[in-house]
Amino acid sequence: MPTELALLSDIEPTRQAVVAAATPVHPDAAYVEFRGGDIKQFVDETGTPLLCLFRTRPVLQPREAAGALVAAPSAFALWTDLTLPFGDDGRGRALAEAIATAIGGRIAERR
Repeated sequence: MPTELALLSDIEPTRQAVVAAATPVHPDAAYVEFRGGDIKQFVDETGTPLLCLFRTRPVLQPREAAGALVAAPSAFALWTDLTLPFGDDGRGRALAEAIATAIGGRIAERR
């Protein structure tokens, strides 16, 4: 099964921010978008998936959103679902953490 994560932030992870954050961590990764940008994915040079990002959504009920997480920060305005492929070797998680750091966000484990 893939690992489900949430990127919690106050700033939307735009295409430019995501690619800029990912390049130093995995410079050979390609960034592709599907369904008009609803689904975004990083793949390595062999086409192996590293990280999948889904459309960012505003958090209207922070308490309810926090209940879906193992450990949630006290405040956040935006939620972006992320998935790491089954058997992630650490490269996908490193990309997720780099993106979160670049936009001042945090990665949280889903329940």
